[in-house]
Amino acid sequence: MAHGPRGLVSTCDPEDAKNRRSLLGPMFSRRVTVQLKVNQLISLLKEWFTSSDSGIQMAMAYRSITTDVITEYCFAESANTLTPDFDHPIQRHFPFLNCLTSKAPQKLVRWLLPGYKSYVLVEMKTQYECQIDGLLKNPDSLSGTNHETIYHHLLNPKDQAPLSRKTLVDEAFTLVSAGSETVGGVCTVGTFYALKNRTIYRKLLEELCKAWPDKDIPMSYVALEKFPYLTAFIKEALRFSIGVCHPLPRIVGASTEIGGYRIPSGTVVEMSPVFLHMNPDVFPDPYTFNPDRWESGSTSEMMLDLAPFSKGPRIW
Repeated sequence: MAHGPRGLVSTCDPEDAKNRRSLLGPMFSRRVTVQLKVNQLISLLKEWFTSSDSGIQMAMAYRSITTDVITEYCFAESANTLTPDFDHPIQRHFPFLNCLTSKAPQKLVRWLLPGYKSYVLVEMKTQYECQIDGLLKNPDSLSGTNHETIYHHLLNPKDQAPLSRKTLVDEAFTLVSAGSETVGGVCTVGTFYALKNRTIYRKLLEELCKAWPDKDIPMSYVALEKFPYLTAFIKEALRFSIGVCHPLPRIVGASTEIGGYRIPSGTVVEMSPVFLHMNPDVFPDPYTFNPDRWESGSTSEMMLDLAPFSKGPRIW
């Protein structure tokens, strides 16, 4: 996690991870609404991409809307990337490049890499640092935001030591990355397979049209989650679009047994979620996108192996 080495996902100590999650957990509940941003995206599609000769990169559109949602929700300041060209700032880079560009002068970075938006390392890095510095100097300014932000929780941790400036910045990067890139990926994968497979497309459309006759009236999250095929489709999209492909290391607390092997306390263990999601013993024919698997029989074992955004106290 070169972008945020002190963020929740990178925190090694189990107790520290538990404490950090207790601060962030209340922010991510069903109270969050994304309807305004969804309406904005639909308006852009209708205005700019309805002619026969127009085309759109939905991957960028999805990442733009998820970036705007997570930045508005966490910081009360949207990144405002929902424009006709979907100016999405998040790009993936090798860790050594992140370190290099974060330490190099901004003018040099832009000269060497003119197309490099430098989401973490230049514009947004400066933005978050300035925002955090202002809050550290004047915590009362939080009362001026139009809704609760992550800083309402991170700056005033109950029964915990105050977080350092570096930790606050890293957590901001981690949250934006986790709330935009991964979610945008799920939407992209789901859209691809819905359009590729006409059977999936037809079943989704029939269920939605039947239960949602007036598309201009927003459907609540509670109502949407009761759609059986839509729920199965989302789970399969999550299985295929693994949020974090690389192994996530964990430190063994008390000595335990894993896979028949006795693992001593303090040992670092890790495994990529890919091996969980593509396990043929749990998901027959694992490389086939098949939402029907989630509607046939018990899904408890599949749910146990479904870990697109980690598991346990660090799950997003």
